[in-house]
Amino acid sequence: MSERNAPRVYGVRVGLVSGLFAIGQVALSVAAAHGSEASLRSVQQTFDLLAGGGLADPTTVAPALLPMLLIAYLTMLLGGLLTLWFAARAGRLAAIAQGRRAGGAAAGMWVWLTSTGVWLLASIVATVIFNSDGTLSGVFFGDFSGNTLALELIFLLLQEVVAALICLGFCALTGAQGARNAPVPPTPMSYPPHGVYPGAYPYTPYPPYPVAGYSTYPNYPPAYPPMYPPQPGPSTVAYPVQSPYPGYPSYPPASQPAQPAQSIQAAGAAPLAYPPPPSHYVPHPPSAPESPAPQPE
Repeated sequence: MSERNAPRVYGVRVGLVSGLFAIGQVALSVAAAHGSEASLRSVQQTFDLLAGGGLADPTTVAPALLPMLLIAYLTMLLGGLLTLWFAARAGRLAAIAQGRRAGGAAAGMWVWLTSTGVWLLASIVATVIFNSDGTLSGVFFGDFSGNTLALELIFLLLQEVVAALICLGFCALTGAQGARNAPVPPTPMSYPPHGVYPGAYPYTPYPPYPVAGYSTYPNYPPAYPPMYPPQPGPSTVAYPVQSPYPGYPSYPPASQPAQPAQSIQAAGAAPLAYPPPPSHYVPHPPSAPESPAPQPE
């Protein structure tokens, strides 16, 4: 079985199992109708009297039909809920078969299609055989004789088709939810081998300018002037004299004449060589203080 066919295969298989419960719903509906045959005949006789212009009160016998109607429609609702559960299971199985969380909605719709087909077919067969059903179509048209069988089938199938269409969307949703909850490992990301790419790679480098085969433009590229052209005159820039600031006549201060550089070398000493010899870094003992000269008496 291919991955593409997994939703259809599992949807049909699970839908057939759901169809068994649909057959059970039809059997309960027909059984309830035959259990209430006396009440049904009384209601139909009342309708015949009203149609012939007679006087009759159908509400006196209508409460006797409530158990039959409850059985028919509650089993129909229960069958729909079971179909939703089977749709979720089919979506889960389809996702596991594919190895990824996909195809759940399609599997749920296949469950709906299969179980609905079984349900409609079972309803037609049971109604034709027993000439009655437990829904409103059996109340108005089920006379247990087959005289109004066509009207009963049309009204019965109309009810079931409406209920099935309502269930369709929910089956797709539950199928998709079942696929999302499937125990499927995440799909690893696949990358092409390093250096292997589709097409020609690495690409051919661009040819040097100018490109062969193309006409070149004259005087291109243009000769741009230098960003900082040389200035005439001395290399130093002469700035204008700043005018005094109002309120401060002594601003800016007058420039002081440059002082001659003072040498840290003692006068008459030999010039220092660079680098100095190692003896230059040897500390010298302090010289003895000079004794004061004797004072004359």
